[in-house]
Amino acid sequence: MHRFAGLAVAGAALALLIPRQAESFTYGRLVAGQVKTDLAYGTGSSWCLVDNGNTEFQINQSNTKAVISLAEVIYFDGSTYYSLDGQMILTFSSGTGGTIHFKQKPTYPSPVHNPAFTNFGQTYNASTDQLTVTFSVVFPNCTLPILAVYDAP
Repeated sequence: MHRFAGLAVAGAALALLIPRQAESFTYGRLVAGQVKTDLAYGTGSSWCLVDNGNTEFQINQSNTKAVISLAEVIYFDGSTYYSLDGQMILTFSSGTGGTIHFKQKPTYPSPVHNPAFTNFGQTYNASTDQLTVTFSVVFPNCTLPILAVYDAP
């Protein structure tokens, strides 16, 4: 009996030394990263921009809602500049799209304040322990691609 107990303790100790696959760090956890600058031109004189900067991301376990913060997002519809910096809530209606709610911009017109998003994807790279998130914000006259890379905490 002592022999079995000794083997169990030795086995448990060895199990602690064996490297385990990195635990997923995305679901339910807030992660920090950096967004890539992108400027897109729309119809007429409209354009939209996301500038290089810090970003935070969190998605729930059911993949129905995510929160992302971006340092600088601007949409110009040809006559008005809309500053959409800060936190936005992504609500999924499918696995790759839904609507965005820019949290701090309630006075903007609904198509600017609550635009659609499409082509959502997230790819985890185990060798770098990084998550890449991509999607496009569909403003009325301009579609803005977002690419952000997040590091494990």
